[in-house]
Amino acid sequence: MTIDSRKSDFVINGTIWNEYVASKGKPVIISTGIAELDDIALALDACKRMGNDQVALLKCTSSYPAPIDEANLVMVKDLAKRFNVISGLSDHTLGATAPVVATALGAKIIEKHFILDRSIGGADASFSMTEIEFAAMVKAVREAEKAIGADIKAGALLTKENIRSIRPGFGTHPKFYGQMLGKKTIKDMEKGDPLTFESVEP
Repeated sequence: MTIDSRKSDFVINGTIWNEYVASKGKPVIISTGIAELDDIALALDACKRMGNDQVALLKCTSSYPAPIDEANLVMVKDLAKRFNVISGLSDHTLGATAPVVATALGAKIIEKHFILDRSIGGADASFSMTEIEFAAMVKAVREAEKAIGADIKAGALLTKENIRSIRPGFGTHPKFYGQMLGKKTIKDMEKGDPLTFESVEP
């Protein structure tokens, strides 16, 4: 998802501002932080009134740094389900634990403060990641994604990354593996589902 506009939790209930941002027709990312559920609903309604449904919600704990035991990451999954949107994490905790856990809970966007050198100082220097730390976090998140496995949506292209031959085999014979590559699915499938020719386009 392309990040074109991000709104903080401190302006989430500004209806005029929400409508203005949404009216540009660009993807909108809203950090929820101190917002109540009603505030979030109002912000989403404002975007929809402008004909913009390209909205993502980020779970955020508005503490700097945020204690890990206040992260409440179950809200990542709750926001996605409750409001039928893409959800993610605006993270102020130390380290990469919260981003990795959020990924396991379905986060599609991770926002983390970044700093070139902590000696520069500044209000967020203590909980910002350096280049090396940020790279390590990205690696950990990508590994978490691989460990989770990905569901395949209808119309998805079959590749070496999302299909494999396993035992016991209840799907198409492994000899057809090469023929399956490059085909598109005609239905949603979950990790572990048997793959047959009835599951793909001719």
